[in-house]
Amino acid sequence: MRNRVLELLREKKSSFLSGEKMARMLSVSRTAIWKNIQSLQTDGYIIESSPRRGYRLVKIPNMLFPAEIIEQFPVPTKIIASIPEKIYHYRQIESTNNTLKNLASEGASEGTVLIAEEQTQGRGRLGRSWSAPYSNGVYLSILLRPPLEPRQASLFTLLAAAAVTKSVLSILPGLNIGIKWPNDILIDNRKVCGILTELKAEADLLHYIIIGIGINVNFRKKDFPPELTKTATSLFLANNNREIARPKLAGKLLWEMDRLYRDYLAGGPQVVLTVWKEYNLTLGKQVTLKTVSDSFVGLAVDLASDGALVIEDEKGNKKRFHAGEVTLRNWAGEPDQ
Repeated sequence: MRNRVLELLREKKSSFLSGEKMARMLSVSRTAIWKNIQSLQTDGYIIESSPRRGYRLVKIPNMLFPAEIIEQFPVPTKIIASIPEKIYHYRQIESTNNTLKNLASEGASEGTVLIAEEQTQGRGRLGRSWSAPYSNGVYLSILLRPPLEPRQASLFTLLAAAAVTKSVLSILPGLNIGIKWPNDILIDNRKVCGILTELKAEADLLHYIIIGIGINVNFRKKDFPPELTKTATSLFLANNNREIARPKLAGKLLWEMDRLYRDYLAGGPQVVLTVWKEYNLTLGKQVTLKTVSDSFVGLAVDLASDGALVIEDEKGNKKRFHAGEVTLRNWAGEPDQ
């Protein structure tokens, strides 16, 4: 009901709409309208009221509310966040991935999204923590239930990285942004986004995949921990210290994720690999790849059909890696990033 009230106010734009008329249109009492108006005002919507004219929407808060995110879709999505009720919004949460895993175990439907203004225990790859202060970023997790075998799930990390990059470029075209394998989103060699993909599966049965995405949107320099000031950045800093509308970015991201996911289901892995390669910063570069037990130096020559990175050493031997930490190197052999 609250979303429907908001839609009516949004449709009238700067004009007033009476509570009586809204009540008739939605087949509810005027008291129900008034209560939903109060709820919207509590969440930061500036709604002007007039005893004779009704209500008018004046200003929308820069919050990641489901209605504001869906408003950004060019056309409706089919799977991910296809209705507002599929988006769970939290002001503060420990981890969007952990909470969504609980919802998935309880039977949440495919395409459910959990989004938060702040994460207190955000996590990145390899057990790293992820800084996620209040109202500065986009922190969300997406639940998917693809009819695939577990071994095919690794491509979803690449899919998410491509969707993030496409959504950022739709808002900031021409930005020097790209993907370092498998999913580090870099702007001028500094990380702006982290992606963590987790799954629940049996030997030959994939129950679900959860893709967690954290984007540094309106971070100032002072918002980064000292140890990250040289390796991390934000869209705000890349945009000449101008803020980005977070609901717009979140909406673009979920829309791109929905489209790429459906394209992947229809067309297979090559769809994801082709889009990922458009934005890659790794292929054709000298790299060092560190695994838990070893490291390998060579030229990153290609991606395998399952998303593995193919590296060729100086003797022409090729090896595939499904996981590891990549460091790009300059042509003199020194670490670049």
